[in-house]
Amino acid sequence: MTEKNSKDEIDILSLFSLIGKKTNSLLVLIINFFISFFNLIISILYLVKRNYLILLISLIIGLLTGYFYEKNLYVSQYQTTLTLSPNFGSTYHLYENIKFYQSLIVQKDFEKLSDVLNIDSSFTKFIISFSIEPYKNEELNLEGFEKLLNMADSTTALTLSYSEYADKIPFESYISHVIKLKLTNNKVPPQLEHSIITAIEKNKYYRDKKNTYLKNLKIKREYVEASIQKIDTLLFAKKGMDNDDLKRKNLGTTILLDKNQNTDLELKLFDNYSTLNNELIYINNELNKKANIINIISSFPMTAEILNKSKNHYIISGSFLFLFTLIIILFNRINALLRQDPNFKIKHVNYKK
Repeated sequence: MTEKNSKDEIDILSLFSLIGKKTNSLLVLIINFFISFFNLIISILYLVKRNYLILLISLIIGLLTGYFYEKNLYVSQYQTTLTLSPNFGSTYHLYENIKFYQSLIVQKDFEKLSDVLNIDSSFTKFIISFSIEPYKNEELNLEGFEKLLNMADSTTALTLSYSEYADKIPFESYISHVIKLKLTNNKVPPQLEHSIITAIEKNKYYRDKKNTYLKNLKIKREYVEASIQKIDTLLFAKKGMDNDDLKRKNLGTTILLDKNQNTDLELKLFDNYSTLNNELIYINNELNKKANIINIISSFPMTAEILNKSKNHYIISGSFLFLFTLIIILFNRINALLRQDPNFKIKHVNYKK
């Protein structure tokens, strides 16, 4: 038993000794690494001091080049947006028009673009790109997904995924759409917004569809208003009349109702009155929403917002040329060492084991 304990103690001491040696080797390796790193920094500083004139000249040339580029060649980009809400199925037509404008820009056919948009050709040359995308609202997407779940049966509802639903929503299903305009000038052409909308508004199909829809709504509103007026007369005008007035009003057959029947009738009239009022509110909202083929949610501002601010190109180019020159000096130094000693090798970091 004593001999076994003695062997265990020897094994533990050997283990601790081995751990100590490895730890010591690791610490020496780390220390030597930092020493080598600082030696490298000192060597680079020595090269900079020795070749400061060449590096200073490269830095000045880089700064001047960057300054010249920023003042004479660098083109700032500006962006502005127009948010529209198309009606009567005109969304697809709007997207196709924007694609057409973009194709003219890609082809650099600014004269035709000027004619199509009815703006001065001096403005069209500043246009970089047209793009359009739906305005995506997470809350509206969730409401739509909830309606889909309510419509689906229990088995189908379990297979539905919101992420897949949101990805597959067609662009024409969104209410609002954002047109993005990129320019090289911060001034937005004043007629541009009007031209984009007029291109859709003048379409006869959409005009006829709008006029028919509005005409039907107005007919429906007249009917609802007349129904409300009749119920209003039955509910409220009757209360201000006494029995003699009612008898004089009733020129035909008189229908006598008991108290309970009269109360039930009034309750039904109140329900219909509330329903018709809600219907009238909906019709008025629809008349307001559908008054135009395309509603403007937010217009182009007079001046666009800068998209790519200046990034101090003179500092970037100066630093780049300085570092590039320093790398060339380092390679030149290494090449000199190789010429002096063809068998030159980088020494490994030594540490005690």
